[in-house]
Amino acid sequence: MKIDLALQKIGLWLIAGTIFILPWFFLPITSEFYDFNKNALLIISTLALLALWVIMSIVDRQVRITRSPLALPILSLATVWLAGAILRSPNRVEAFLQPGQAGTWLALAFFFFTVPNFVRHKKEIEILVISAVSSIVLVSISTVLFTSGAILRLSLPAFMNSHVWSPTGSMLTAGLAIAAVIPLLGYLVVRLKSQFGATLAAIALLVIFIGGGATVYRLINPAVLADRAVFLPQVTGWGIALEALKVSPLLGTGPATFFSDFTRFRPVAFNLTPNWNLRFTSSSNYYLHLLSTLGVFGLAAYLFLVSRSYQLLRKATRLNSVSGSSHSNVLAVASGLGALACFVLQLFFPFSLVLLFLTVVYLVILVSAVKLAGTAVVHEASVDIVAAGSAAQTPILPWIVAVLVLTLTGVTLYLGSRAYAAEIWYYKALQAANKGNGLVTYDSLATALKRNPFVDDYRVTFSRTSLLLASSIARNPDLKDADRNNISQLAQQAIREAKNAVALNPNKVTNVENLAIVYRNLLNVAQGADAWTIAAYRQAIVLDPTNPNLRIVLGGVFYSQKNYDDAIRLFQQSADLKPDLANAHYNLASAYRQKGDLEKAVAELQNVVQLVDKSTSDYDKATQELADLQKQLPPAKKTPAAPTTGSQLNQPEPLPTPAINPPLQLDQSLSPESPATPSTDATPR
Repeated sequence: MKIDLALQKIGLWLIAGTIFILPWFFLPITSEFYDFNKNALLIISTLALLALWVIMSIVDRQVRITRSPLALPILSLATVWLAGAILRSPNRVEAFLQPGQAGTWLALAFFFFTVPNFVRHKKEIEILVISAVSSIVLVSISTVLFTSGAILRLSLPAFMNSHVWSPTGSMLTAGLAIAAVIPLLGYLVVRLKSQFGATLAAIALLVIFIGGGATVYRLINPAVLADRAVFLPQVTGWGIALEALKVSPLLGTGPATFFSDFTRFRPVAFNLTPNWNLRFTSSSNYYLHLLSTLGVFGLAAYLFLVSRSYQLLRKATRLNSVSGSSHSNVLAVASGLGALACFVLQLFFPFSLVLLFLTVVYLVILVSAVKLAGTAVVHEASVDIVAAGSAAQTPILPWIVAVLVLTLTGVTLYLGSRAYAAEIWYYKALQAANKGNGLVTYDSLATALKRNPFVDDYRVTFSRTSLLLASSIARNPDLKDADRNNISQLAQQAIREAKNAVALNPNKVTNVENLAIVYRNLLNVAQGADAWTIAAYRQAIVLDPTNPNLRIVLGGVFYSQKNYDDAIRLFQQSADLKPDLANAHYNLASAYRQKGDLEKAVAELQNVVQLVDKSTSDYDKATQELADLQKQLPPAKKTPAAPTTGSQLNQPEPLPTPAINPPLQLDQSLSPESPATPSTDATPR
């Protein structure tokens, strides 16, 4: 029993520590400082809790679990996430690895089922509540310090030197966490009988309100527009979800696929919004995000959890009114209100890992508090294997569970450590690239790929790095045979890695777009690169059909080939997709001018003059070109120019990549139509 008690105490403080640390935990050693590391902390803590629970089960010679109305919805959600990752996601590794995806939900499910086994008394529930509240109070204090600028006078790292910096990852996430904890704090202030405890809760509530006010100021104040959060409009998120359901109604498009959903299914009307050129990785709110990526099953499972949570909160409230305001009853209602606040916030805001974690924490506290209140709704049960022909218990089940948990822990730690090491090397590569150190960038990326060859972003960056190195060598005016050989190897490696990224996730437009960019940069270097460039851009347009910029770039390729008819067709499509895009009209005017159709060129330049801001150099440039063109028209067809409103003008120009004569001969296996098989070997071949 002493061993069991010691294990229980270790588990309790591990849970409390995780709840306290996770909302503001970050490490500046990976390419993404915040959610990636919070997710890693959650997984490691959950595996440690599972190990402690298994050891306790072996000591007790039985497996104990807590049965509650929330168990089935949590299990359903974990099952849907697992099925979606395996059956629907094009890149299963990223479906488990990315924060908020299948790996996160499996960890949260194990966390939910494991924690109640370590909470046996009301004071232990208080420890969890204090951990959650004090963590968000610290977040609120940091928000006030950074928003006011008081702490910016200190010598801080560059990434922290901002009024909108937050250890949660963003000011919006901090605001959501602060809002979610208000019901819990408010209820404790009203119902706690201890004057000291109520005073502390009141002080914490005051700090929370000040932090919340600072967050609102930064997010919505017109005076700080640059700091305002950008959300996908709800109507756009709903439209994308409906289109995703047409592809896969039951399981959606799969975890970690919303970015692809957005580019494939966003409506043309989105091009008329101020944020038309942004690409979103999460939907307008968490429910629409689930509907898009997990389909009807995913949304139904989450709504099942919301419904069961509300029912359990109502039972806790009735229990509180019937049996009196015991400490367990008060905490049950307070945590239930906190969970309900999280569910409501998720209805209006995009996904937040911190908010999702707090949701599960509040549900765990709710279940634990209701269990300690002595109701049959939530109770502890033991699971045993009974020997055949007798009622005698056998101690074999804990050992079976131990083997399963040990296997899960071993596999997760091995693969997870490699993935984490890859992120560290990838961040080193990005730092080296910012410093202009190409060789260190190249070597670091190669190491990252050896650790984890299944992340398409690594492949994309590696292809760009190889291309830059090839371009650097090609600038040498006196190329030797060895230089040509190195350029050829680097160019082929750039294509190969770009194709590998596409193979890892063919639905992600940025992967295909990167392949097209690589081909396009080799137009002056490799024979046949023009046809491959066109094929890749056409594939990218299929994945992002309402993006006007892709058509401008592809039209520019035809323009450079003097194929003005196809260039005009694509520029016109771009202008149709976004009529107020001045650059589309400008390129269309250039193509008409080169073709000799001066009347249409003048008409398009007049559109440009009407669209660009007259206070910019673009206006002067367009006005001058329009005047020059009008001089070439017959007098009867000359028309005056009109004024104004904003964009950038970029005429199709030849690429800066130096030409190589004779051009390199590339293997046909590097064409966009040829299949790619990503390997762990990242060295030039």
